[in-house]
Amino acid sequence: MTGPLSKYRILDLSTIGMGPYATQIMGDLGADIIKIEEPGGGDMMRAQAQGRNPGMSPLFLTLNRNKRSLVLNLKSPRGREVLLRLIRDADALITNIRPGALSKLGVDYESVRHCNPRLVYCSLVGFGSKGRYAGRPAFDDIIQGVSGLAGLHARTHGSPQLVPAWIADQTVGLVAVHTVLAALLEREATGLGQHVEVPMFESMVQFVMTPHLCAHTLQPPTHPAGYKRLFERRVHATSDGHICGGPYTRDQWHRFFDIAGRPDMAASGRYDTQLDIAGHIDELYDAFAEALSRGSTAEWLDKLLAADIAAMPIHTLESIQDDPHLKDEGFFVDSRHPTEGLIRTMNVPTDWSRSVPEHRRHAPSLGEHSEEILKELGYAPDDIQALFDCGASHAHRGSPGAGNDL
Repeated sequence: MTGPLSKYRILDLSTIGMGPYATQIMGDLGADIIKIEEPGGGDMMRAQAQGRNPGMSPLFLTLNRNKRSLVLNLKSPRGREVLLRLIRDADALITNIRPGALSKLGVDYESVRHCNPRLVYCSLVGFGSKGRYAGRPAFDDIIQGVSGLAGLHARTHGSPQLVPAWIADQTVGLVAVHTVLAALLEREATGLGQHVEVPMFESMVQFVMTPHLCAHTLQPPTHPAGYKRLFERRVHATSDGHICGGPYTRDQWHRFFDIAGRPDMAASGRYDTQLDIAGHIDELYDAFAEALSRGSTAEWLDKLLAADIAAMPIHTLESIQDDPHLKDEGFFVDSRHPTEGLIRTMNVPTDWSRSVPEHRRHAPSLGEHSEEILKELGYAPDDIQALFDCGASHAHRGSPGAGNDL
């Protein structure tokens, strides 16, 4: 097994997007991810979109590679017993099950910490446990709204709007990754695990307000909150498409004046410093837009890049898959899943000179690795069958655990 996290075993008691995204990143980096799923349907994401086979939706395939699936009924004493055995040798546990439900199941941190004092137990929650919103349900769209992200659009579009992407789920998933890894690093020094809580609300407020606290950084504030430059950013139309980017610095604007044939702007004295640029950004963007409308996307990309001004075309969800740079990087990967046929996934976006992350396993069928993992825990064949017979666990017999290995 390769990857920088290959010595770690992480138990994944999460569903939907945020938790599975975090654990897939750690799985890509080499960790042994055991995805614990409930009997019946397993992770809700298995059924969120139409796939070739039941329980194997495209969304699930995208979020759950490099994991092994173990079905456990945590409402049964024998299923909980298996989890406690797993915890004894696990490095971390990540869950987005709501705290009250975890307590009822007897698998909250206080109930399991005695099994393994070195365990890093990560709770993904909607709202921090010390505030009045603690325990409330939360999803990506709710957090986009309450964090202020959707409200940013009101300044440019007139009304709040949601970003049509899992920006909260995936951003907070990244926060979870670095939080767990930091706790594991701290454990190297102390020998002790701990409970870490990753709240969506607080994480996304930090994300939104890092640029937009702005004038409110100085108290009492003298101006409204918000980084004005961000509200002025635009997508610029060309004669046959659109371009994003453009000049940022004083020198870049003056290079633009040159290629746009606007010596009058360069000589006006209105744009001589970076503060001048910030103070006249509206008229500068208007001049930029007017110039771009007189040429094609290809023509302007050539001119801007030749002048060392950042600019790129606007992609669609379809055209991004044909981007030549991403093809050079091998970003989109087509491979054959043992049950789902030809599928397209995305490669690890980082590049490593050693300990290279890799795709080791396709996304698993529900319970695909139950028998394999139970054997690793020391259960005898008769005991494993008894766990299956009583409903504490389940195995997907049609596709043995090794079948999804790449």
